[in-house]
Amino acid sequence: MLEFYGYKTTSRKPKAFKEILDVLEYMINNQMIEVKQDLDSLSYDTGIEIKIIPKNFDSTEKFAKLTSSQFDTIMMADSSLNRENILVAFLYINSYIGCRPRQNDGSEYENAKDNPEAFYRSIKHMAEELSMSKDTINQCIEYLTKPSDNISALLIKREVGSVQPDKSKPPKNVPNIYVLNKEGYKQEIEWALNKMIDLYKTEEFYPTKSGNYRFEK
Repeated sequence: MLEFYGYKTTSRKPKAFKEILDVLEYMINNQMIEVKQDLDSLSYDTGIEIKIIPKNFDSTEKFAKLTSSQFDTIMMADSSLNRENILVAFLYINSYIGCRPRQNDGSEYENAKDNPEAFYRSIKHMAEELSMSKDTINQCIEYLTKPSDNISALLIKREVGSVQPDKSKPPKNVPNIYVLNKEGYKQEIEWALNKMIDLYKTEEFYPTKSGNYRFEK
């Protein structure tokens, strides 16, 4: 795992080694997995047999799903960016997109429009929580929103614009909207835009360098 992410397996164990053990210990304590080996005795070349406890992964309310194809797309990144940074950025965004709750029969709730599966938090806040620079975050998002070769982008980006609550001051940019690149994404963007109109108490988004979108209640 360490070699896969580009870490050198020397006698001096990197911080990532302990972080991997911390994750395993957390999953063991929360009955997500079973591991026979003693974690304290693990080294780089120790084979770990992990038994997954499926029933504790069924909840859609507590877990953000990462598919194997999404993971492969990130791991195949032909970029100067650290793949780990791209993965962390995607998981963060995906965790806020979440999974909308469904009714017992599997159908959508009538108030689906009030819970858009979209991410529209500020890059500044995201960078602070992930302890990454805004430039790194923006580069990760650029990779996640651009298709490459025959691989589709994982996220769809919709630039919103800016608001000007005080006409005597310049407009302030508002966060962009990001949704998963899947069927129905246009509807999720529309619902997210309506939420942002209410959030910023405005009927109008002003232009940015990339576009101009106007919406009326």
